[in-house]
Amino acid sequence: MATIVKMPKLGTTMTEGTIVKWLKKEGEPVEKGEIYVEIQTDKVNIEDEAERSGILRKIIAKEGETVKVGEPIAIIADAHEELPDLEIADDKSPEKQEESSQVIMQQEDRTEDEKETIPGKIKASPAAKRVARENQIDLSKVTPSGPNGRIVEKDVLAYIQENKIRATPVAKKIAMEKQIDLKSLQKSPVERITKADLEEQMMMQEEESTIPVIGMRKIIAESMTYSKKVAPHIYLSLEVDMSKVIDIREKLIPLVQDKYDVKLSYNHILIKAVATALRLNPLVNSSFIEEKIILKQNINIGLAVALEDGLIVPVIKDADKKGLGIIAKETAELILKAKNKKLLPDEYQGGTFTITNLGMFDIENFCAIINQPETAILAVGKIMKKPVVVDDEITIRPMMNLTLSCDHRAIDGAVGAKFLQNLKEILEEPMNMLL
Repeated sequence: MATIVKMPKLGTTMTEGTIVKWLKKEGEPVEKGEIYVEIQTDKVNIEDEAERSGILRKIIAKEGETVKVGEPIAIIADAHEELPDLEIADDKSPEKQEESSQVIMQQEDRTEDEKETIPGKIKASPAAKRVARENQIDLSKVTPSGPNGRIVEKDVLAYIQENKIRATPVAKKIAMEKQIDLKSLQKSPVERITKADLEEQMMMQEEESTIPVIGMRKIIAESMTYSKKVAPHIYLSLEVDMSKVIDIREKLIPLVQDKYDVKLSYNHILIKAVATALRLNPLVNSSFIEEKIILKQNINIGLAVALEDGLIVPVIKDADKKGLGIIAKETAELILKAKNKKLLPDEYQGGTFTITNLGMFDIENFCAIINQPETAILAVGKIMKKPVVVDDEITIRPMMNLTLSCDHRAIDGAVGAKFLQNLKEILEEPMNMLL
């Protein structure tokens, strides 16, 4: 039996997908489990596997086409199997076909007088249409006075007089060529629009650009808006002396590089430190769902990664049970996948706490929006040398600002403060992570 392949749901937030590339052509054989199409979701590009063996008999969704989850994208069947009838396109639906038939019949039944109408079934004489075209008049806005509701020349002239736009001949010519609405440039009833006015308008249009909010950016916008609406955010900040973290990192870099072929970063150390602090503060490692606080058994740390079209948060599972080397290796692999849009849903879902670091962009401190349904997120700033008091003496130390955003429905200020305090202790004495 022929199999209708539908757009798969490749993540909890996915509502639609875009066909990036068909790796098989119509008529080519496909083996079960073989990758045959690349799909762009709201977060990543995923290579989908065939559900059965057969021949790719029909490609319904073309490359670049966006299809809702559950809608057909292709048909896989045996060579001589009869294919099911699908209403693939709207213009092929019975309603559209009937509508088209009616339009054709109407066109065939028109009189010569009616053939003078413009799109939208507006009747107009040839002279009226000529005057309207020369003066950039939308005939749908003109009141007809001719027989059978037909617009005649005097109707268009009357409309022009009522809505007269003063402009130089050169300006009118440019406006017609560039399809610029002169009404938007009208200064006063007596002042004429000039060529200079049009050039200024065209320069402004060239400077403006629009970025459509689609895909990942759309999901981010919706998620962040939702989080700020449902979760009352509170923010707690403190500074951490990173002297010992810097020292231990320098010592561990060659060891981790030699064993795991990856350079140990501050983010890797932060993931481990945060996981250790979460073990001491389980309420911060929670979700608020349906008026219930759910304490998570696993500590899964998400690390926000900036991509060209938005943010994605790959997740390090069971971070509290892993050493720095493993964390560094897994993080590097996930970030590479994220940048290549190859992350699998399981690799960016299931997080219990998120870290976002803007220190590499020279940001000293900031407040982050909680990644729902988590109850907290840590914003990390730049490490900066500052004068601090140590043992009653002023000294220069590398300091880093940490800001914790908490969902006040689940986490009170004291709970969040205790978590930050523990995290500070761990980072200022990194050996505590090994205990």
